[in-house]
Amino acid sequence: MPRFPLSSAVGLLLLLGACATPAARDSGDPEAAAAAHFETISNSPPALRGFLEAMPKGGDIHSHLSGTVYAESYIAWAAEDGLCLIVETATLVVCGEAEGPAVEVSEIAGNDAWRARMIDAWSMRDFVPGAEPGESGHDHFFATFGKFSAAGDGREGDMLAEAAARAARQNIGYLELMNSLQRGPAMRLARSLPWSGDIAAYRQALLEAGLYDLVPAAIAETDGLEARRDALLACGTPAADPGCEVEVRYLQQVIRAISPGEVYAQILLGFLIAETDPRVVGLNLVAPEDGAVALRDYSLHMAIIGHLKSLMPKMQVTLHAGELTLGLVDPKELKFHIREAVEVAGARRIGHGVDIAYEDGYEPLLRRMAEEGILVEIALTSNDVILGVAGDRHPFELYREAGVPLALATDDEGVSRIDLTQEFQRAAETYGLEYRDLKELARNSLAFSFLAGPSLWELPDCLAERLAAACEAAARGAGDKAREQWELERAFADFEAAFQ
Repeated sequence: MPRFPLSSAVGLLLLLGACATPAARDSGDPEAAAAAHFETISNSPPALRGFLEAMPKGGDIHSHLSGTVYAESYIAWAAEDGLCLIVETATLVVCGEAEGPAVEVSEIAGNDAWRARMIDAWSMRDFVPGAEPGESGHDHFFATFGKFSAAGDGREGDMLAEAAARAARQNIGYLELMNSLQRGPAMRLARSLPWSGDIAAYRQALLEAGLYDLVPAAIAETDGLEARRDALLACGTPAADPGCEVEVRYLQQVIRAISPGEVYAQILLGFLIAETDPRVVGLNLVAPEDGAVALRDYSLHMAIIGHLKSLMPKMQVTLHAGELTLGLVDPKELKFHIREAVEVAGARRIGHGVDIAYEDGYEPLLRRMAEEGILVEIALTSNDVILGVAGDRHPFELYREAGVPLALATDDEGVSRIDLTQEFQRAAETYGLEYRDLKELARNSLAFSFLAGPSLWELPDCLAERLAAACEAAARGAGDKAREQWELERAFADFEAAFQ
């Protein structure tokens, strides 16, 4: 259970608090004092960074496990595992399998020029649109995964350790990470069954062919990556890294750029895993939404998810939907993706949602999302580098004005070379957010997470005083979500007290 370890930031907070205005310090309202100080530093990016890194931020609920890793780690793993780099494309391969000239990463990992080339090829660092003929930010971003993926094979536990340790350093207590459990076996099983086009019948065919038999292996896979994290972070020992205290849940990540049967098998497997393993709390489809197959089968994918959710409602659904913009696709593709994710697939959260204003009847859709509490996971840097949508062209303010709940997320912090603190800073600087606005975004990340149990805000004992002993007892007894929310409220109280 996370404890939002603020000890490392105590000195900074005391310094910041000393700079709060006398009126704010004497008001008796710690939140007001923190908010007042936030205003005094809002025009100083370095000071704002320090404030926001120390501020509790709840969780990152839209993060791809492989994309959270920085290129430097992939370089180290590639060198340790004896991989080679194809010279022309900067793609990692098993030595001996390269087509064309290749070099062992262990021989070049310490060379600054080679190292810079790998980092630039495997991330958005120093990317300049058009530097490579015809390569957009969109193309460069999605190409990175194929270039570094060989270094990630079997390293999911190392990835988890890196993600958790980085989260703890920023006072983030919860992660929902996208990971593809038993994807290969599920796809191979589907390839043995002809796709009939009948959604109900294909589910039965997959079950009869033994898809459920993959569930124990998926559970063992998660056990293994968590054991590796614990070993790397020395969890359970006096030297434990604060990352050990970060609560983690998983979203089954389904690759959608393949045949209908293979996509179906991955989706159904995710539902089956979630029925057994409480660590897998949701489902998402990944790969570029503008890809040919993703566009062709979009409505089919929504129908498959909606059908399975009607049979197995325990699975929560969040979907990459509307990660599109005018010019990237035929305008007709901008008209329905978010709507179908909500209305057909039953998504309770939307990832990105950039093209909302292009949707047919977008205003009624916004009202529905606001009324039903369908949150949008906002990834400002990702939307900028991939789609070129930023500032007032981004629908962030449109969603806020409509009352749609929002949370900030990194998407792929390693590829984008960012962290969640940076996303909070970007939101604050771009949209003139106040401290209380940022608190709401942090709170939303837990309130709309897929953690089990009711929200803290639904508990009668917590309506009057969230930090009272009765509220704490109620939260700890209600389930994971309320417990983590109470921990966040306690962390906010500790954070704000430094400004009094």
